[in-house]
Amino acid sequence: MNNVVKAGRLLIGDGMPKICAPVIESTQKGILDMAEAVYNSEADIMEWRVDYYEYFYDTARINQLIFDIKEILKEKPLLFTFRTSYEGGRMDISYKEYFKLLSMAGINADLADIEVYRSKDIKELIGIVKEHAVVIGSYHDFNGTPGTEEITERLIYMESMGADIPKIAVMPNDRKDVIKLMEASLSAKEKLGGRPVITMSMAKMGLISRIAAEITGSAVTFGCIGKPSAPGQIEVKRLKKLMQELHL
Repeated sequence: MNNVVKAGRLLIGDGMPKICAPVIESTQKGILDMAEAVYNSEADIMEWRVDYYEYFYDTARINQLIFDIKEILKEKPLLFTFRTSYEGGRMDISYKEYFKLLSMAGINADLADIEVYRSKDIKELIGIVKEHAVVIGSYHDFNGTPGTEEITERLIYMESMGADIPKIAVMPNDRKDVIKLMEASLSAKEKLGGRPVITMSMAKMGLISRIAAEITGSAVTFGCIGKPSAPGQIEVKRLKKLMQELHL
């Protein structure tokens, strides 16, 4: 249990991988309706993609919405994510704006995603946020898949910057790329002493990495309810069924 990360009441790294459902609605009503859907689904975590929100620049509105979402989710934790265009997100904001948003709003969620390669000074932001929330340090490559050693090194680096759980998502060009990601996931988890990591190979080709997260050592996998937020996501209900079959 020493390597388990607690987010709210949820133990990440304990038992089967947890399923996270991203919400990419732009309006308050749409976001709250989706929070209800996540609460009533097989998902364990809701990820709010704030870069899709129409008032993404308004921290007061965002903090109120975080409170409202958490009221709906009850015991299910909320992951706060602002994916920048730098890593495939919807909005292009400066690092100063990113720092302000995460340090003023991200701290109020149960978990917060921080793009570790966004700045050489990222350790300061991680330190601020992790006083209040679990930090998922992330890196996304929508253009390809680095070598196994580089993926492993990136995951270890993110942990060294203070991230509670390092995460990496890469785009495969062939099946060998999917295997690279899965091997790197196992290697990083071993080198980190069994601490949770989150890894995935995207698109249809990489789907096996989402389903077989338990085998590759990934503590969280992402599935959708309605619109997917990334290539290769499948419906949460179907994902849970496939994972259970593989578990058995």
